[in-house]
Amino acid sequence: MIPILPLAAALIPAAVADFKADFPGASVAESPAGGRLTHASGFEARGFGDAPEAAARGFIARYGAAFGVGPGQELVVRGSPPKGGVGAVRFERRIEALPVFDADVVVGVDARSSIILVNAADVPLEVEGRHRASRSAAVRAAMAGLETSGAPRAQRGWRASGRTIRPVWRVDSIATRPSGAFRSYVDAETGKVLLRTDLRASKSRGPVPQR
Repeated sequence: MIPILPLAAALIPAAVADFKADFPGASVAESPAGGRLTHASGFEARGFGDAPEAAARGFIARYGAAFGVGPGQELVVRGSPPKGGVGAVRFERRIEALPVFDADVVVGVDARSSIILVNAADVPLEVEGRHRASRSAAVRAAMAGLETSGAPRAQRGWRASGRTIRPVWRVDSIATRPSGAFRSYVDAETGKVLLRTDLRASKSRGPVPQR
């Protein structure tokens, strides 16, 4: 287990209260599980930087704990508008240089690089487990019950699972039976398939947890 700085989890309620006090008119959404903010809009935070990425990083340095950005999480920019542009600065979270899948933090900026919106995936602070399962073992688990065409793609990383972040392999494969473009997350310590979803399916079907 990767250690968490002392009292880090306990600081989240205080960080959320701090954000709400500084921006009382903001519209926010909170995680029912951890109390972390997953959305904030209807506010304007000025003076954190003169360019979008710098402003977004400055804002997260000040208020990131309220949105579940914890110790040990590195933020790597994946997209940003140019200086003077309006749009979203997207950060990928990483732990030990590996991506945390489905856990991006998106910070909206206006033409003056003021922060006007934040969307953050609900990610717990605790990181549990080690990458032990091999790529081949993860691929076998992910492809169980599928007839595939072509070689699957597998990438190591992390993913939120319940109250912790777990080490995973993300395996993408094209199946002929059943037909679909499947993405599976395999626990890299236990070898269990945590989640499998058909990327071609409509959003209404959603992901299928594996039991």
